[in-house]
Amino acid sequence: MKTSFFSLLGCGLMMAACLLSCEKPVLDEDVAPVEQQQDEANVVLRVSDFRQVPYTTRALVDITGYSERLNFVLYQNGSKVKSVDQAKSDTNYGQVAFKLSPGTYQVLVIAHSCSSNPTLAHPESIQFTNSTGYSDTFYYYGDLEVTHEVKTHDITLQRASALLRFIVNDDLPVNVIRMHFLYTGGSGVLNAVTGYGGEINSRQERLYRVDGLASPLTLPLYTFLQTDEGTLDVTVTAQNADNNTVMQRKFTGIPVKRNMITEFSGSFFEHENSFSFKAETEWGGVIEQSY
Repeated sequence: MKTSFFSLLGCGLMMAACLLSCEKPVLDEDVAPVEQQQDEANVVLRVSDFRQVPYTTRALVDITGYSERLNFVLYQNGSKVKSVDQAKSDTNYGQVAFKLSPGTYQVLVIAHSCSSNPTLAHPESIQFTNSTGYSDTFYYYGDLEVTHEVKTHDITLQRASALLRFIVNDDLPVNVIRMHFLYTGGSGVLNAVTGYGGEINSRQERLYRVDGLASPLTLPLYTFLQTDEGTLDVTVTAQNADNNTVMQRKFTGIPVKRNMITEFSGSFFEHENSFSFKAETEWGGVIEQSY
C-alpha cells in the first residue's frame, strides 16, 4: 500500500516477494553507498521498530535485535536514484543520511537475514534467490517529500512473509545428509508497493544440511503470498552424501497465512504416522499441522 511519508523528527509512521519457474534474478547495477555525513545531509531515515516480531506477539522490537541486513532505496520517476545496503555489524545500522534535491521520492526499506541482497531495481519486484535462501522479511514503501529543511523520519517496518515450519519428529536415518525442499504456491518476489508476493508463482527451493542433528528437527520455509492466505505444495527429498534420494514425499494444500506460522509436523520416515495440523485465525497464533 502506498502511503504518504513526510513527518517531523520523532513521528513514527504506520506501515502499511509467468509461469512456474525457479527464481533467476537480473542483478542490479552497483550503486555507490551514500556518504554518511550528518552535517551535509538534509534527510535522515531511521528504522525505529519492527511490527509483528516475533510471530507470537504484536509488540514492537528494536531494529538491532532481529534482522541481519537492511536495504534503503530511493526512487524518483520510476528509477532508482540512491541505495544503501547495511549489515548488522555496520556502524549506525538502521540509520542512513542523504543529501537530496527538493522533490518527491519513493522510499523502500527491506529488512531480512539472507546471505545476500535481493534485486532492488523496481519496488514492484524485490526478488530473492534460491541460491541464498529466504528469510523473515519486513518492508516499508511510501512517498517522501524533500525540502531544504533538514528532517529525520522514523520508520516502522511490517512483516511481508509467511512461514511454514516443517517438523520431522522421527529419527533421521544415519545415511541422510541433506533435506531438499521444492515448494510452490507462494513467491520469492515481494511487491513492496502492495506488500504481497509478486505475480511470479515461483518454484522456491531450500536445502538444509541435517547430518548430526537430532529429532524433532524444525526446518523453516519462507514465502510471500499474493493474498492474505494460500496453500503450498511441498516436495521433500532426503539425500545421502552422494546426493542420491533416500526418501521423497510430496505434500499438497498446506495452509499458510501472511504474518503467521504454519507448523507442519509428523514422522517423515515412518509412514504409519500421518502429518496433521491445528489452525488459529487470530494474528499471533500458529497453524499447527501434522503429516
